[in-house]
Amino acid sequence: MSNTVRRQICLFGTSANPPTGLGGHVGIVQALSSTQKFDEIRVLPVYQHTFSSKRNQLVAFEHRMNMCQLAFQVIPNVIVSNAEEQSFLRVAEDKTEEEKQSLRVGTADLLEMLMAQEPDSDFTFCLGSDTFFDLTEWKWRRAKDVLKLLQGRIVVLNRPGIQRHSPESLQERVDKVNISENAQVVLLEVPSLEAISSSLVRSCRDDARVDELVAEGILKYIKAHRLYAFSTDVTEDNSEKQQTRDI
Repeated sequence: MSNTVRRQICLFGTSANPPTGLGGHVGIVQALSSTQKFDEIRVLPVYQHTFSSKRNQLVAFEHRMNMCQLAFQVIPNVIVSNAEEQSFLRVAEDKTEEEKQSLRVGTADLLEMLMAQEPDSDFTFCLGSDTFFDLTEWKWRRAKDVLKLLQGRIVVLNRPGIQRHSPESLQERVDKVNISENAQVVLLEVPSLEAISSSLVRSCRDDARVDELVAEGILKYIKAHRLYAFSTDVTEDNSEKQQTRDI
C-alpha cells in the first residue's frame, strides 16, 4: 500500500474580467488560503466561456492571466494556472477553426486532464452559491461527472445579502447533496465580500472608484493596456466629444 501523502488542491475558476479586490475575488482566494486546508489554491482564469453570448465580453486571456498574477501574488500558496487553456486546446486539437468557435469544453474535461497530470492530488472546487445550485440541479454539462470526479469535494461561498438564495435554503441544499450524493460540500463564510462585480469595474472610468474595486496594480494595468472603459475607442470618442464641445 502506498504511503504517498496526497496533495490537496482547491480550484477557483473565474472569468477574472477583471479580478476584483478584497470585496470580491481577492477576498475569496484569501479566505481559501486562510483555511489552511489546502496545499495550494489554484486560480483558473476562463479561457473560452462556455456560453457563446459571453465570449465577446472577455478581454484577451493573456491580459486576464496577467491581472490575476498581479491580484493574487501576495497570498500564500496561490498559483495562477493556464489549465483552462490547456484543457481547451487538448479537446480542440483536431478541430477546424469553425468547430473551435462553437466548442464547449467543460469542468469535467478540465478535471479529467488535471487528474491524469497529477494522480497524487485531490481536487476541490470553490463555487458561488448560485453556481452551486445550478450544478446540483444538474444544469451543467456532465454535472454528475463533475461531482463524481471531485468525489463531492466542494467549497460553497456563503454571501448572505448578496446571493439569490437564503442561508437556510443554501444549507438545506448542502445537506441534501451531502446525503444523496455522498458528497463533502462545506460552506465558507467570507465577511469581506461585497456586492461588487467585474462588470461594474468594466463600465467604470473613474480612477478612484476602479482603484477601490480592484487589487493593487490592476488599475495601472487596465489603463496601460487600454482595457474596458479605458479602451482606445472610448478615449478617442471622448476626445472627439470634447473637441465638439470646444467648437
